[in-house]
Amino acid sequence: RWEPSAAACLLVRFGCLGLDLDGLAAPVRQLAAGRFDAVKTVRIPALLTFANPCSLLLETDRRGRDQAIGALRAVMLRLLTCQPPGRVHFTIIDPVGLGENFAGFMHAADYQETLVGRRIWTDAGQIQQRLVDLTEHMENVIQKYLRNEFETIEQYNVQAGELAEPYRFLVIADFPVNWNEESARRLSSIVNSGARCGVYTLIARDARQEAPAGIDMADIASRSVHLVFQEGGFVWQDAICRRFPLELDGPASEATLTDLMHKVGRAATDTSRVEVPFAIVAPPQEAYWSSDSREEVRVPIGRSGANRVQYLTLGRGVAQHTLIAGKTGSGKSTLLHVIITNLSLWYAPDQIELYLIDFKRGVEFKTYVTHALAHARVVAIESDREFGLSILQRLDAEMARRGELFRRAGVQDVAAYRKVTGAVLPRTILIVDEFQVFFSEDDKLAQEASVLLEQLVRQGRAFGIHVLLGSQTLGGASGLARSTMGQMAVRIALQCSEADSQLILDDDNVAARLLNRPGEAIYNDTSGMIIGNSPFQTAWLPDDQRDQYLDRIGRRTDGQTRRAAPMIVFEGNVPADLSANPLLAERIAESRWPEPAAAGLIWLGEPVAIKEPTSIVFRRQSGAHLLVIGQREELAAGLFCAALLGLAAQYRPNAVRFYLLDGTPADSAQAGYLARVAGILPHDSRIVEWREVTGVITELTTEMQRRLEEDRHDEPAVYILIYGLQRYRMLRRTEDDFSFSLEADADAPAKPAAQFAELLRDGPTVGIHVIVWTDTLATFERTWDRQAMREFDHRVLFQMSAADSSHLIDSPVANQLGYHRALLFSEERGILERFRPYAPAGANWLEQAEKQLARKSP
Repeated sequence: RWEPSAAACLLVRFGCLGLDLDGLAAPVRQLAAGRFDAVKTVRIPALLTFANPCSLLLETDRRGRDQAIGALRAVMLRLLTCQPPGRVHFTIIDPVGLGENFAGFMHAADYQETLVGRRIWTDAGQIQQRLVDLTEHMENVIQKYLRNEFETIEQYNVQAGELAEPYRFLVIADFPVNWNEESARRLSSIVNSGARCGVYTLIARDARQEAPAGIDMADIASRSVHLVFQEGGFVWQDAICRRFPLELDGPASEATLTDLMHKVGRAATDTSRVEVPFAIVAPPQEAYWSSDSREEVRVPIGRSGANRVQYLTLGRGVAQHTLIAGKTGSGKSTLLHVIITNLSLWYAPDQIELYLIDFKRGVEFKTYVTHALAHARVVAIESDREFGLSILQRLDAEMARRGELFRRAGVQDVAAYRKVTGAVLPRTILIVDEFQVFFSEDDKLAQEASVLLEQLVRQGRAFGIHVLLGSQTLGGASGLARSTMGQMAVRIALQCSEADSQLILDDDNVAARLLNRPGEAIYNDTSGMIIGNSPFQTAWLPDDQRDQYLDRIGRRTDGQTRRAAPMIVFEGNVPADLSANPLLAERIAESRWPEPAAAGLIWLGEPVAIKEPTSIVFRRQSGAHLLVIGQREELAAGLFCAALLGLAAQYRPNAVRFYLLDGTPADSAQAGYLARVAGILPHDSRIVEWREVTGVITELTTEMQRRLEEDRHDEPAVYILIYGLQRYRMLRRTEDDFSFSLEADADAPAKPAAQFAELLRDGPTVGIHVIVWTDTLATFERTWDRQAMREFDHRVLFQMSAADSSHLIDSPVANQLGYHRALLFSEERGILERFRPYAPAGANWLEQAEKQLARKSP
């Protein structure tokens, strides 16, 4: 029936004292008014008190060992059940029993490791390291929390509220087995100074063994409830209490212990989340955009200690750039949102500009696009390495631009430039989550990213450009030079391994491995040196609350400022949106048809870099065809839609003809879509039915031959679009299609496959181009021979096998494409470009485009 306690109990029973009432003085018995007449003895609880002493020392020989260890187990169980869940942490040392004596407590570790440690420690090296951890914790508590403001941890906890520090108990069985001098010295320090910090000891000592050098057992005994095994029982070594017989509490049964540990573990898990309200660090509405970034950027990000606020400071001294590391679930994403949101609340868009890159497979930064955050210049969601590199290149160019501005003004930094010129130059903050993705492959891109990051980190300080890099682990960031990391003086470490703690902080600074709850972190602005450690708790910013703040920023932006330039957005988790192509929108919206185009241009999708949409050009020259290949029916339809609309917007209605062979199955979601797109065009657009294919191929071949014979290179362009080549069996070649046998009938009509091969070879020079989508390379080879591949200078590949990719573009890279990615190979331009292909345009946008095209005047 036990239920977790909500309030702390400062008394813990470890046994009881027997009081013989017959020994009471007569006046005392008279005061009791006969209430004890029928009672010979009473049992009085023997208690540990959290004020002092709460440590327990039991000294015994072999005979009392089991009873002593049983008493330790009983006290541990009472501590776990009388304190609020998660408020007591144990470090257990059992060198003789190898953990068997306390194994039942490990059930609680299944829910929260810190309750009883990750394991029970046994050998000398492990013991010494655990004592190092405890003494480091005490140093932090004294120097960072108590200082000269609080006398004890109890006083601090009253003020700290949700940041209250748990009590820590060092449980030692069979002391001093496996203890060395260094461990003994640290134990002495813990016993002497631990009570003020909430660190206590529960020790069962083997009296047969001499204490190691470095520790005074009399000193430990004076600071503990000291019990010695004598004549079959333990005697309290206290001038008064030793007069009364002491009976120690025995341990609970294994079944009871197991059941309680599961309950304690579940309760601790339910209450382990510590939430520092974001309102504590956010400005009141009247103070929005009240900070000035002239000298530095300073933004509150959480609470440190009972009543202090932790700030992230950039731009002053060596504190220019930041590294953040924390394992999954440590609160890193929440911290990044706190930083971004609070920067946007404290600073106006002309004071701070943000470049946000998220390499995770998620949509953490999507909300800043949804709310059109004015501070954000670039937002990359589930970004590609190439796009991330283009951002680094853009910032490198911005650094060069600012350098030129500073030279003209005769100044050295942002503050001086703003003072001399009066211009408001915003500080730029680049935030990259999971930045190690830059270096996931040992290639040219990784090398270039490393060089650019080093330049930004080394030179960005003077130009007001600051870099903040986040990662779950720095173990995979080998491509980032140690010299670059050394220049990043501000380090924020959340829960992480010992190895990552050494990487993010310093080789001698492993404090981050002791962090035990989400959002708990160490802020260090001394390049990771131990002296700079400042523990704090990140503010908690729920999604709905963050969105409310972003809404307020948006309303303030609408009323007071305009965005300097459109936000650049890369959403790697969705296909590109054709309606968001500004170049196509501009062409469609023009009031007049353009002059006759010398070459047709098709926009294929959004690049994975900061540049104009990915495109190809159909010039009147050999090889000017497009092959789209891969099993992505919907994205292929999007490309064909983009091709039809893009070409239609560039040609007058009498300057181009379209032939659409639509092989979409009747039961497909795309059935009828391309015919709908072709139908909105005011151009000559012919939907070629199945039975008409052979005749149309013959007709086009005849026209091509006429143009060639008459040398007519200025006639209207013709685009043949074949969607689903795999479904047009009549176009497949047979063994004798391209035969030169003398027995062949010279007067027999050419077969469609041979005619189509002729169109591919000779059509582009007279303005006849082919755009084909097929599902596999095998389908292509069933239709044309290998020589025909040369006629397709432009090739778009979706994800496919490495072998097919190598055959098509001499590289296996198409095997690594993601779901919303494609690869453009252009032999004419000598490029291999990754991009996000357009999805099929929506009905509303197509309707609007139809109206705009119909309104155009000659």
